[in-house]
Amino acid sequence: MQHEWQPSPGEQAIKLEAALAATPGGPDNKLLAHAAQSKYDLPALIDLALSRNPDTREAWEAARAAAAGWGISRAPFYPTVRVDSQNGYERILDQVPKHWGTLKNWRSSDLLTLNYDLADFGRRDAAARSAREQLMAANLHFNRKIQEVVFAVEKNFYLLDAERANVAAAQAIVRLAITDRRAVEKSRAAGLATKPDVLLALQREARSRFELENAELGVSDAQADLAVALGVRVDALPKIESFGGQTVPATLSGAVDRLIDLAMHERPDLAAKVAALRSRDAAVDLARASVYPTVELTGYYGSHAFNYRLSNPPTPQFTAMAPEYAASVALRWDAFAGFEHVNSIEQAQAEREASLAELYRYQLDVASQVWRAYYAFATALRKYQYAQALLAASQSAYDSNFGSFNRGLATIVDLLSAERDLADAKYTMVGSRADLLISAAAVAYATGAIPPQARP
Repeated sequence: MQHEWQPSPGEQAIKLEAALAATPGGPDNKLLAHAAQSKYDLPALIDLALSRNPDTREAWEAARAAAAGWGISRAPFYPTVRVDSQNGYERILDQVPKHWGTLKNWRSSDLLTLNYDLADFGRRDAAARSAREQLMAANLHFNRKIQEVVFAVEKNFYLLDAERANVAAAQAIVRLAITDRRAVEKSRAAGLATKPDVLLALQREARSRFELENAELGVSDAQADLAVALGVRVDALPKIESFGGQTVPATLSGAVDRLIDLAMHERPDLAAKVAALRSRDAAVDLARASVYPTVELTGYYGSHAFNYRLSNPPTPQFTAMAPEYAASVALRWDAFAGFEHVNSIEQAQAEREASLAELYRYQLDVASQVWRAYYAFATALRKYQYAQALLAASQSAYDSNFGSFNRGLATIVDLLSAERDLADAKYTMVGSRADLLISAAAVAYATGAIPPQARP
């Protein structure tokens, strides 16, 4: 009977320690110690994420690999120099007429070879241009990855702040429910309320405590999401300053068409698509250059030495040492290669046209993203203004019903309904404020602009 292999506990611990040591950020012990002594605002969190998030590290290493690829593409512009040195001793049996003998031979061959392409009709240039555009695209993808990380931190920071505000609102609602329950109990003691009224108040108090537990769970979930955006373990999440005192954006700078034009010039991922298209153009030139021959210069210089002697019958010992050198120019041309050249050109041209279509589709996507983000912000702004009015009206209605209930002019149903409306208004206010902040960040992300918090 076969079983799945499992490492021993010792081997598993060793591998786990090695994996933790190899992570880009390393252990979070230092971060834990620093987080216990300071609070992080949004700019500090963005700075932390840019240095810790593995997505930025992955994109950076991809850009470095592309830079090395561009360096490799420049290699054919230089000559290649090769050193060959063969030295050895051999003792073999050799046949001579009517005899056999032992051949003892020592020899040495040392050569220095130089090769250089005198003319390749654009092959090197096309390959280098293609690699350079790929490097440009990788750098631009890295820039966009930075924007993605910044937006993720902003979004999760605002969501965490909203969840904290939900907890504060839920706690205030619990206090209101306790106050209402005590007012009902006081009215019942005075003979102005019934036992069902007290039970309704108790029910509302229990509901508010239930909603408080959900709000506290929401804070834990938001902390986990923010930790992922930062690139740290959730148990190493630093203390986060509240964003409650900050003003919310009141408008956007520019109309939607101007923002779309801005995105067409600023989005690094769109510029990366343009670089990819230029790389395809270089690939077409490379395919066309393969039709033509290449002219190569080859030369070498070295020495050859040997020393051998044949026994049985004995022969004199022969020794020689002389220089060796040569130089040649070679023309290499695949005059016919089974229509490979023609098909390679067609393939490269088709891939370029596909890249052009992809660029156009991406431009449409970018315009759509900006359009959606712009009107999402406009809607969020109006909803935030309505939420402010709703909260003010709900607070006034609750205060009025509470006063009327204490004077016996309102029922417990009226009071609890006003309390429930006030609670809903508080949650609506918190949610609309978070939506407005996130939608403003989404507009900056859609246009490819660098938010102020991420600027040095």
